[in-house]
Amino acid sequence: MDHPVAARGGMTPQILVVDDDPLILEQLETLLAGQTYRITTAGDAAQALQNLSEREFTLAVVDMKIPGSDGIALTREIRERWPSVDVVMITGYGSIRGAVEAMKHGASDYITKPFEPEEILLAIQKVLERRRLIDEIEYLRKQLSDRYTFGNMVTRNPAMIEVFSTIEMLAQNDVTVLVCGESGTGKELVARAIHFQGKRRAGRFVAINCAALPEPLLESELFGFERGAFTGALQDRVGKIELANGGTLFLDEVESIPLAMQVKLLRVLQDRAIEKLGGNKIVLVDMRVVAATNRDLAALVASGQLREDFYYRINVVPVQLPPLRERLEDIALLVADFLRNNLLAREKGINRLSERALAQLMGHSWPGNVRELLNVLERAVLRAKGDTVREVDIPGEISSPNSRRSGADYQAPLREFLRRAEREYLNHVLARYHGGIGPSARHAMVDQATLHRKIKAHGLHAGEFRANGRTEGGGRPA
Repeated sequence: MDHPVAARGGMTPQILVVDDDPLILEQLETLLAGQTYRITTAGDAAQALQNLSEREFTLAVVDMKIPGSDGIALTREIRERWPSVDVVMITGYGSIRGAVEAMKHGASDYITKPFEPEEILLAIQKVLERRRLIDEIEYLRKQLSDRYTFGNMVTRNPAMIEVFSTIEMLAQNDVTVLVCGESGTGKELVARAIHFQGKRRAGRFVAINCAALPEPLLESELFGFERGAFTGALQDRVGKIELANGGTLFLDEVESIPLAMQVKLLRVLQDRAIEKLGGNKIVLVDMRVVAATNRDLAALVASGQLREDFYYRINVVPVQLPPLRERLEDIALLVADFLRNNLLAREKGINRLSERALAQLMGHSWPGNVRELLNVLERAVLRAKGDTVREVDIPGEISSPNSRRSGADYQAPLREFLRRAEREYLNHVLARYHGGIGPSARHAMVDQATLHRKIKAHGLHAGEFRANGRTEGGGRPA
């Protein structure tokens, strides 16, 4: 029988109780139903093995004497076939020696009949705490080996890992780079990583948003001016390009540069030389240029809004950043990174994200990408009480059940659209079942081998979702 018990938070421990005595089963059901456990009972070894093959369990409570087997043999089989399932042995008949033998074959603890309620609760709690610590150690070990960082960016997404590899290569030379991606994907972070990981890191990183200034002001900001160059020019001023000498110039929203100014910048890119407004002296500059855009620059060239020669000068090496909706496996990682580094979260002692809150974040399309996610987390931390960000703390606009669909790219080829949809589906199902292959396969109505193959094909890892499922109950978001 299956007895769902409402969880008070986190991933509810799944406990299998195996005993042929109906009175013992009833006693344990009544006792454990008052805790945050989900209980399944079995009257013999065959039923127990059937239950174990159909769903994931955290722990099995096994009587020493059961029909069709004995507790030691069943314990040995459980530990061989399902090594993540702990076993607590119940022994009577003065058979302490048998319980010790069971522990040699993998049982974590034992209790003797007759037992007090507190005894079995304490034994279960000790085993679960031990398992939590083992899982935490494994999680931290995996974090060290499977977490990819570059600059202030973190990822497990294959496309972003490829971006990191490209950045590492680009950082070692001075080639001009064009960073492409939707708003909020982290284009400036990529530009900063290229600068600070490269040989120019001792120089300045000078950024300018080309869309934020009108044409006359943009020109003076970029090139600088001499006193008297125009009304109000009371003293000489060094421009952004000259400030970047020896370092990196970052041109954000480069498509916004007016056509006339593109000609002047073309000379800078070709000759590494500038002339200040109102001046007649050539100033040589030695700098790296990184540009960024969220537009299709080739289309702007075709429409006459961007000079073709300028386009080819800035598009020497393009770096394409994927939107957040295509790297959903990074959400838990980004959340954990945010909670570790956000001042308010640290002041309030917030270090967890509930599984429902995570599922809510995973279900959003994130048109504003990582920037939008960080904004949502800022507001959620402000509203959160206790040490956990819960579903109720997530801003209302994230809760729309149709929000994911709004991010669909209907301009993509059908094959690519279906690939992205399948990846999002797998992310959602694995998050829902905490990485459990069995329940996820049943939900998807495919066999486990097929599910494993699809998970591997999309570069996902079921273990990451098991880590995510522990967040409400005291673990860390992955």
